[in-house]
Amino acid sequence: MIKSLVKDILDDVQTISYKDLEGRLKKYDEVSFDIFDTLIKRNVPKPIDVFQLMEECLGYNDFCKNRVRAEIEARKLSGEVTLKDIYTVMTSYDDDIKDILMAAEIEYESNLCVVNKDMIDIYNSIVKNKRVFLISDMYLSKEVIESILEKNNITGYDELIISNEIGKNKSNGELFKYVIAKYKCKNICHIGNNFMADYISARKSGLKAYKIKTNTYRLPRKYTIDTNKGQYLESFLSNNHDAERNYFYNFGYERFGPVLYGFIKWMYEDFKKEGIQEVYFMARDGYIMQKVYRELGYNNNIPDKYFEASRRSLRVPSYCDDYNLENVIKESPLLSTTNMEQLIDSLGLEISDYKDKIEKYGFNLEEHIKRDELINNDQFIKFYEEIKQDVIDNSSTEKENLIKYLKQYDFNKKIAIVDIGWGGSMQKNLIQTLDNQGISNNITGYYLGLSKKSKQNLGANGYKAKGYLFDCLNNDTDKDVVIAFRPLFETLFLEQSGSVKCYETHEDGKIVAVRYEYEYVKDGELSHEAKKVRNIQSGAVDFARDFKNSKVSMYINSDEEILFKYMYETGTNPNMEDVRKFGDFIFFNNGCGNYLAKPQKIRKYVVNPKKCLSDLSESQWKLGFLKYIIKIPFPYLRLYLKLHRMSNNEED
Repeated sequence: MIKSLVKDILDDVQTISYKDLEGRLKKYDEVSFDIFDTLIKRNVPKPIDVFQLMEECLGYNDFCKNRVRAEIEARKLSGEVTLKDIYTVMTSYDDDIKDILMAAEIEYESNLCVVNKDMIDIYNSIVKNKRVFLISDMYLSKEVIESILEKNNITGYDELIISNEIGKNKSNGELFKYVIAKYKCKNICHIGNNFMADYISARKSGLKAYKIKTNTYRLPRKYTIDTNKGQYLESFLSNNHDAERNYFYNFGYERFGPVLYGFIKWMYEDFKKEGIQEVYFMARDGYIMQKVYRELGYNNNIPDKYFEASRRSLRVPSYCDDYNLENVIKESPLLSTTNMEQLIDSLGLEISDYKDKIEKYGFNLEEHIKRDELINNDQFIKFYEEIKQDVIDNSSTEKENLIKYLKQYDFNKKIAIVDIGWGGSMQKNLIQTLDNQGISNNITGYYLGLSKKSKQNLGANGYKAKGYLFDCLNNDTDKDVVIAFRPLFETLFLEQSGSVKCYETHEDGKIVAVRYEYEYVKDGELSHEAKKVRNIQSGAVDFARDFKNSKVSMYINSDEEILFKYMYETGTNPNMEDVRKFGDFIFFNNGCGNYLAKPQKIRKYVVNPKKCLSDLSESQWKLGFLKYIIKIPFPYLRLYLKLHRMSNNEED
C-alpha cells in the first residue's frame, strides 16, 4: 500500500515541462529517450491493465494475477527477461494456451500503444540534428518494439537498446554506462518518466536527465469517472486528444463520438439477433448515424439506405383520411403556444395564400395562440371550415406522391428504421400509411431514446421499437436522461440540408423528396452553427474509426452508461467554456428559432427579473442559461427538473 502510494507520488513528479524541454535539449550532442510512458503511451489506466484487459476480453480468469506473478518469478531467476522467459515459468496454463496468450499479449501491446502527442514534436525536432538513442527496460523483443515505433511514426533514431537483449537495465545504471561506452557519448541527456530508473540512475551514471510526468491528463475538462471501464475510455480519450484541433472537433471526438459509436454498435448487435435484413436511416437525424454505421463497416453485412422523411411529410398526407379539426390539431407538432404562420404550415398550406382569410376571422400572423384552445374557438372553427377543402386536396396530392415514394423501398423485408427519438411519431405515421395502402411491412424502430410519449404513439398500436439510452416504451422505470439538454443534443445531428417537406416526380420519373430551405443558411452561406456542427461530426466519425480498432472497444462494447458519460455531464453540468461555445447557437423548433443559452448581462436582470424569467423560458438549453448567469457550482440539474415538473410540458 505504502509502496504503491510512493510510486504514484513519484510518477507525478516532473523536473521539466514539455514546454521547456526542447529548448533545454538543444545544448546536448546526444539525447536518449525512454520509450514506454515517454515516447509511447498505452490506452489503459496503468501498464498492468494491459493484462487486465486481456483477461476481460479473452476470458482467461486470473490471467492478470498469473501474468504479474510469472514476471516476478522470472526476474528472480535471471534478472532481465524476455516475454518467453515469463511465459515459461507460468504454470497456470498448458503450453498451447501459453503460446496463444503470448501472441495475444504482443497483439494487445501493439494495438494499445499510441504516440505521446506531447512528446512527438520535441522528438522530431531533436532527431533531425542530434544523435538519438531509444532505451528501454522491457521484456518485449526488439522486433516487436521496432514495429510499435514504426506504427507510430517514430523514426530516425540511431539505435534502439533493449535491456533483455544485453542483460543490463536502467535501474542499476548499467544500461546507461553501456550506451555511453559503446557509442562514445560525450554530452548526453536522458528523458524518461520513471523517477528512479530514468532520473536518479541516469544522473548517477553521469548523464544529464529530465523527468516528465508518467500520467498527463490531456482532456480540456475533468469528468466524474467511477467505473473501471470508464477509466479505460478516459485513458483512450486523453491519449488521443489533439490540442492542435479546435474545440468543436474535439467535442465531437470526445463527447459526441462515444455515444454515437455505442448506439450504432448496440443497434447492429441487435440487428443480428433480430434478423434485420435492411436498415433505413431517417432524415435528418439519421445522416450522421449512417456515416458512423458505414465507417464501422456494418453496411457490408446488413445493407442500409437513407430514407428521406419528416414528421411533416408523413403527417400531412394523413389529413385527407381524417380531417376532423380535433384530429388535425392533435396530430400537429405545434407547441402549446403557437401562431398562425406555424399553424398554416402544419396543415401543409402556404401562409402567403391565406393572409386575407386570416384577417377576415380576426387573426394576425404574429399573435400568440394557445394550441389546445383552437378546437373551442368559434372564429377559428369557421376559418378552418373555409380552408378545410384546401387541406384535404393538398393532403390527397401529398399522399399520392408519398405512396409512390414508399413503393421505391422494399418493406417486405424485415426492416429497421433508425432515428434519434423521442416519441416515435414518425414510425407511427409511416406504419399507418403503409397499412392503409395494404403495403405489408415488418418494421422495428431503433432510437437513442424513447420517451413516455412513445407508449401512446407506438405501444398503444403494438409497434416494435427499442431505445438505447432510455426506453420508456419497454421499461417503466427508465427516465428520459436527455430531457434537460435535448435541443443541444439534437443540434449535433444536423444534416446540412433543409427538412423534408413533401415528394414530387423528378424528370427521370423517380419520386424524390422536396426540401425546405436549410434554416442554417444565411445570405447563401452556412451559418456558424452549421459549420461548427460539421466539425463536431467530423470528430465523431474519426472517433468511431479509431475506437473500433482499439482493444479497449472490445472491453467497453456498447455500454451506454460509459459512452454517454461525457455528453451527459456536458449537458447537465456544463462548464463556462461549454456554454460560451454553444450558447449563441440558434435552435429551431417548428420554425421558431431561439438561442440555446444566451442571456443578457446580469445587471439587466437585477433591475428587471421578469426579463430574466422570459429569456430563461425562451432559452432552449436552460441549464446552460442558468450556468451562464450564475457561473458558480450549483445543482443546476435539480433546479431544472423541478422547474420542468412544475411546467409539466414534455414535448415529443
